[in-house]
Amino acid sequence: MTESIHHSGEDAPTPTSVDSEMPQPQSPTDANGLTSRGPRRADVDMPDSSRLDLKDDDGYEEEPILIPQSSHSLLFTEEVCSLSFAFGLGIMVLSFLSLILALLNNLGKGEPGNLLGIPVQVDSSVRGAQYLAIIIGMLLEEEIPQSFYLLRMIPKHSLKQRFSRMKYWQFVLSATIRLMMGYIFISNMFLVIAQASGVLDIFYDMLALQFIQMLDDIAFRLAKIDVFGKRLKIATSRKCFSVVFERPSFRSRKPINILLKSLYFVNLIGLLSGLIVVSVKQIKGEFHCDSLFITFGDDIWEDSIIKLPNGTISTRVLLYSYFNGVYTRNGTHDGLPIYTEQNKLSSTRFERTIPAEIMYCKSEGSWVFLHQNIRKSKSDNDECPWLLRSIETTEYNILDVGGDWSLWAGRFKGGSFSAVCDSCTSDAQCNYHGTCSPTGKCECPENGNYFGNYCEHKKPCPTIRGDWGDTWELRTLNGETWDPRNDTLDSIFIAYDRPIYRYSTGFKMDMPENDAVMLVYTGSRWFGMYFEGIHNRTIEWRSNYSYEFHAFWENAFSQLTRFVSDPTTESTPVAVDMFEITDRGDHYGPMGELTPMRVPRGSGYFQCYERENTPTLSSSTELSF
Repeated sequence: MTESIHHSGEDAPTPTSVDSEMPQPQSPTDANGLTSRGPRRADVDMPDSSRLDLKDDDGYEEEPILIPQSSHSLLFTEEVCSLSFAFGLGIMVLSFLSLILALLNNLGKGEPGNLLGIPVQVDSSVRGAQYLAIIIGMLLEEEIPQSFYLLRMIPKHSLKQRFSRMKYWQFVLSATIRLMMGYIFISNMFLVIAQASGVLDIFYDMLALQFIQMLDDIAFRLAKIDVFGKRLKIATSRKCFSVVFERPSFRSRKPINILLKSLYFVNLIGLLSGLIVVSVKQIKGEFHCDSLFITFGDDIWEDSIIKLPNGTISTRVLLYSYFNGVYTRNGTHDGLPIYTEQNKLSSTRFERTIPAEIMYCKSEGSWVFLHQNIRKSKSDNDECPWLLRSIETTEYNILDVGGDWSLWAGRFKGGSFSAVCDSCTSDAQCNYHGTCSPTGKCECPENGNYFGNYCEHKKPCPTIRGDWGDTWELRTLNGETWDPRNDTLDSIFIAYDRPIYRYSTGFKMDMPENDAVMLVYTGSRWFGMYFEGIHNRTIEWRSNYSYEFHAFWENAFSQLTRFVSDPTTESTPVAVDMFEITDRGDHYGPMGELTPMRVPRGSGYFQCYERENTPTLSSSTELSF
């Protein structure tokens, strides 16, 4: 940014100045130093507006063509080895470094999938300020127009005619530096505008950038009033800064005129187009995480009220951890994304089961977890029938929501809630057991040594044994026991990212041949679930059941549940404390009377019975018994 004003101050001594070689103007000039010309015949009959747009500038007063009073000008008005040239070079480097550091800092706010660090959403006042700031910023940015103005108005022959010792390549270098600084300014300006989440943030950051761009003007003024010494005062007070250059003919400067105007509007349209793209993506929610991995605490609502598919109202024990798992962005509500629960087999959408949702409710001023068929009371007709909600917040990104969450368990109480973006950016997030794919998903090794969303679970034992002599085996395709000698049985079923075991032998129980007891992970606990007549079911039924399996809707904790584990995040039930449900009733907790299956507490119940010849894991294998 520069000033172009006529300097009429005291002439400084110039014993070695290039000013002393300045010849007198070759053509007659008026009082303002402008070349006098009579109107051409072709201009006489043209309308004033056309003549001003297309021909010479006669008929109105032009601003004198002067060398800008800026430290950048010292790069061509002074000798290369002089102190004043070094001063101009130093200010240029300082300005460049400041703008580049600002640019690197702004770019450093990015992350995979959002390289520019764009906020997931902004309110309407910020969005309006962003578009205004683009226009204001283009008005503030003078370096690009100034560089083209100098190249247009001071051609090589004119500079050499007035100041023979000035090197034209230095003049071009100075203009190029201005051009480069202008584009770095524009890049910074776009980033601070696009990254802003507040109106004042936009204008404060733009003022800071404008200050950096003004360093050359400020340094020149300070040098001119003798702040930096006599030699710099002389260099900044030379007559060359007050000499008026002869205006080139319109024909000679017309190409650069067109280029300058075109470039100015291309820059403006480019910035506005970029901001429009950002705004559209924000409105569509594309800067939000595509999927979340949600973990609830072990909170229990003993008599949750549910609406069954046949329309009847019933009650059921609800463990919030039943709803742990992957939630995928699907649509919007109140302008923010809805995250929809995915199935527990392959983290893809349910076909028939109605999933839970996580969304922002303006009526509550909070992010909430809800399910359309679960209510706090039979007469609950709330607009937003939440079961768990955050503190009141204006955060657009659920990952940025802090504070405690509240849940409903027959009454208000504090709850536990954790959300992480279900994607990876490096192999470290795959626990170095797998590789992070370009799609942001962990790809676990084909040998099946590790499995899970982040390859965090080690290959399980094919057979586990309890302290009571009971043995349990991994279930495979078609309900067979895994056999390392049979190459066709190379996969096991996984639910809630954990393998399923089926009871084999050891208990003293009279169980019909077509029934089965399964060890199933349900989000935070292992349940011993009894399945009546499971072996009479068709393969198609088993396939659909496995795909749609959900611990809450399958009533995992029921009168047929035989035992339950402590809350755990372990990959298998090995070394986890187990409890037999020996009695039920109102005088016990929601899970009944729990009798430890092994003492002392903390010693676990199951041990790995066989550690070799384990199967390959596949999270997409269908549930079979």
